[in-house]
Amino acid sequence: MSLKISKSTNIIKLNNNTYIPFQLHQLPDYYQEISLSDQFKAKGYVYINELALKSYNKDTHTLNKDLNYKLSR
Repeated sequence: MSLKISKSTNIIKLNNNTYIPFQLHQLPDYYQEISLSDQFKAKGYVYINELALKSYNKDTHTLNKDLNYKLSR
């Protein structure tokens, strides 16, 4: 198991998967549809697997404005 945390944005890379942090008020509209195996909670954030976010084919560049992070498609 490998874990890499980007200090400037709190993006976590775990076992070759990228997890994007969201505060509760920033969760995407389709959050209920995301599998629990694609997310976890830590330090006040909900981390969601980038691949799970991409699977909804939504415009994702504003999902977390604090990060200024755009998911590549």
